[in-house]
Amino acid sequence: MMQVLEQIQRDHRNMRLLLDIVEEEMDAYHEDRVPDFELLRSIAEYTLNYPDLVHHPKEDLVFQRLVARDPAAKGVIGDLTQEHKRLADLTRRFAAAVANAARDVEMPREWLESLAKEYLSANLRHMQLEETQFLPRAMAALTDQDWAEVDAKAAGGNDPVFGEKVEKAYLAIYERIQKVRL
Repeated sequence: MMQVLEQIQRDHRNMRLLLDIVEEEMDAYHEDRVPDFELLRSIAEYTLNYPDLVHHPKEDLVFQRLVARDPAAKGVIGDLTQEHKRLADLTRRFAAAVANAARDVEMPREWLESLAKEYLSANLRHMQLEETQFLPRAMAALTDQDWAEVDAKAAGGNDPVFGEKVEKAYLAIYERIQKVRL
């Protein structure tokens, strides 16, 4: 029961790990050390693909059910679907910037640092809103039948970093996470 809810919570924990790595790498950049731009590019690509294709659609299903049961929730939470689109746009900008940096394209250092801070804070704020407002409200308002229907509609989708099999494109992320966990 409530498999979607458990997956959303697990995805948030995993995303925090990735955001911590981004922050560490950007701290190195701020201190005039060379960050691992390929790792940053890979994380940005992951946060573009997995959340947009698998994670956010699950949340959107829950949000639609919640608003149907509790219309006032939208006033408290806002439009979660639109927020997901804004996050995707910001992530695309961040991904393009780190891809350019990985190719040694010159850009203002302060601009990249500012964009990284915006990317980090927007993601953290978004997850905080979901965990303190959206998910508790959904747990209170949705019935067991609602959760069963959401679980049935939610696409599976393998997590290419945290799933059973790590995709080759994301091995660097996986290896860095293993170092963090040791």
